[in-house]
Amino acid sequence: MDAMPLGTDRTKKKRTELAHFLRSRRAALSPEDVGLATAARRARVGLRREEVAVLAGVSASWYAWLEQGRPIKVSDGILDAISRALRFDERERVHLYRLADANPPLPLGSEELPDDGLFQRIVDTQLLGPSCVIDRYWDVLAVNEGAAELLRLGREGNDNFLTSLFRGSHGERYLNRPQLARRMAARFRLQSSYGADDPRYEEIAGELAGSDPRFAELWERHEVEEFAPVTVEVDHPEEGRVPFVLFTMDLDEAARTRLLVYLPPGAAGPVSAWS
Repeated sequence: MDAMPLGTDRTKKKRTELAHFLRSRRAALSPEDVGLATAARRARVGLRREEVAVLAGVSASWYAWLEQGRPIKVSDGILDAISRALRFDERERVHLYRLADANPPLPLGSEELPDDGLFQRIVDTQLLGPSCVIDRYWDVLAVNEGAAELLRLGREGNDNFLTSLFRGSHGERYLNRPQLARRMAARFRLQSSYGADDPRYEEIAGELAGSDPRFAELWERHEVEEFAPVTVEVDHPEEGRVPFVLFTMDLDEAARTRLLVYLPPGAAGPVSAWS
C-alpha cells in the first residue's frame, strides 16, 4: 500500500478516530462470533489483529498500520472487506467510510420506506408554505395542498421533481426557472455520485437529456452543488411574483427521503440573505 501525506490536523484526528473505532469493534467480537475455532483460553477478549486480517483478506502488518492510524490508502473494496470481517451493520459501515475519507456508500440493506401515510402527515403539518417529500431519485412521495395547487407537484404527471422541473407544468410555475434548473441539475449530479453503482440515476439523467436539450447542456457541464436553501420565484395566480426560500431537510441518514419546504416571505427572513 502507498503512503499518503500526513495532511491536516483534521485528517490526523479522523485517522485516530478510525484506529479507535476498529480496535473497539474488534474487542467486541469473539472468535466464535466470526466462526473461528480456538484451541485454548485467551488472555484477552476479542479478536486478534491477525484474525481480522485473515477474515478481510489483507496482510496482518497492513491491518496493524490501519489500527495504528498510519496515513495509508484504503480502497472501497478493503473497507467493505473489513466491514464484513468485523460484522458491521450499515450505520457502522458508513461511519467507517467517513473516517477513512472515502465516499460514503448507499445502504445495502432493505429499501423499504415508512408508510407513505407518514410522509403525507409530515407535509400536511407544514402550514407556512408548499411542501413535499421526495425519494433519492426525486420521485414525489407526498405533497401538501400548497405544493399541489401552486406548484402542480404530484399532479398532471409531475411525479418526479427533477423531470417535471424541466418538462412539466411544475417547472412552468417558476419565474426564475433557468437559474433553479441549473442548481437542481447540479444537486442531482452530486447525489448521483453517492450512488455511482446505481443505474437508476444514469437512466433518469439519460432519458431527460435525450428529451430536453436544456438539461442535456447542464448535465454536460458536470457541475455539483450541495443541498442548501435557495430563493425561488413563483408565479402566484393571485399575488403575481412571490419569492420563497426552498429549504431541504434529509429525513434519514442515507438521504433516501427529503422534505422540501417553500418558506414564504416573512417566515424565511430577508430573501436577500439567501443565494
